[in-house]
Amino acid sequence: MTTSELRAYVLEHRDDEEALYAYLDKLHAENPNSRVYKPEDSVTEAVTEYLQDKRQKGV
Repeated sequence: MTTSELRAYVLEHRDDEEALYAYLDKLHAENPNSRVYKPEDSVTEAVTEYLQDKRQKGV
């Protein structure tokens, strides 16, 4: 199952936790450097930090 197919399945079956974890595992496998945020993390701070890092790297 492709990532997009798995995403569609998870969206249609929101109570299927096993599928959700499979989807998250697949996303992480495709991008192992991705950051996982906790509910108490500030989205504004995270986006600001990301943009600052991106500017510093010249990307």
